[in-house]
Amino acid sequence: MKSDTDYKLELKEIREALEVAEGLRFKKGLSETDKVDLEKASIALRKKERALVEKIGSEVAAQIKASSENLQELAKKVRARTTKLSKTAKWAETLNKLV
Repeated sequence: MKSDTDYKLELKEIREALEVAEGLRFKKGLSETDKVDLEKASIALRKKERALVEKIGSEVAAQIKASSENLQELAKKVRARTTKLSKTAKWAETLNKLV
């Protein structure tokens, strides 16, 4: 798994390249083949950008799911301890009434 800074850097590079390709694509005086090549480059860069964003989203979702499992386990432990403390409190109350 890449770090956040790696993803940010890669995404920044893709977006900068896309900006350059789009800027050149609409310049006057380019031949039709150059325009087509730049358009293909733009499309390829957009696809790469979407794939990277999708990958980042998948990893974030996996991290959220993993942390949610930890939270569910913690909640289960808290409920068990609360139940145990509640029983202890009831027992102490019963002893108080008897004495």
